[in-house]
Amino acid sequence: MATRKMDIESQRLFIKPISIEEAQNLMVDAESYPEWLDVPYDALWPDDGLKALLPIYVEALEKDEKEYGFGPWIMLDKHKQMVIGDIGFKGSPISGIVEIGYYVSKIHRNQGYAKEAVEAMLQWAFSHEDVRIVTASCQPSNIPSCRVLESCGFMKSREEDGVVWFETRKERHYGKDRTL
Repeated sequence: MATRKMDIESQRLFIKPISIEEAQNLMVDAESYPEWLDVPYDALWPDDGLKALLPIYVEALEKDEKEYGFGPWIMLDKHKQMVIGDIGFKGSPISGIVEIGYYVSKIHRNQGYAKEAVEAMLQWAFSHEDVRIVTASCQPSNIPSCRVLESCGFMKSREEDGVVWFETRKERHYGKDRTL
């Protein structure tokens, strides 16, 4: 599968979607991942959430290459030249909605990386005509993550099975008639 160039650069981050080949390699041998990027990462990455998502993502990409970009992305601190976590979507839009998730390795938390990455990914998502709403969920006890979402324009939409759900809409970020 030929992958499209979609890399995102923010003030401190370089965010890159994981290709099908990288996902397959990461599922088999996570320790070899820095060799693909030629940068280090800490031992706490990848987390269990990404490991669980990778097989689903690979299967989706094998069925439809349009899923590329609507799966996991790596977050690289461009100054430290280090993988600090991942961010991404849990599949392509369904009825205009995508769900975002993110993980910042423990030693890199509380430094604004999650907020910076979420803002960059919202801009990427809302640049797609078929994305109108981005949702996210987190445990109520994960106050830092809840704050990140709220500071990025997400509003609490519901609480279900001990999980708080948030959403933000394209018009909240870009106005009703304005697109990127």
